[in-house]
Amino acid sequence: IISGESGAGKTVSAKFIMSYIAEVSGGGPNVQRIKDVILQSNPLLEAFGNAKTIRNDNSSRFGKYIEIRFSRGGEPIGGVISNFLLEK
Repeated sequence: IISGESGAGKTVSAKFIMSYIAEVSGGGPNVQRIKDVILQSNPLLEAFGNAKTIRNDNSSRFGKYIEIRFSRGGEPIGGVISNFLLEK
């Protein structure tokens, strides 16, 4: 769980964590495709759920629950992203 005040860098921290997991986990082409999809989902979500605020030019206006599923060998094999609290 990543939490903090507005503008504290929660989204950036989550990106670093996902990039780290992708970097240290092994796997073949199928695993690489899953890693790419998980990492590339963030800009798409930001396009629909971010807005400029006084404190942050690219402020997330929604919450994300990101679940990455791993094989027994520690390779990412899938993931689920749930969005909630999208502002009107």
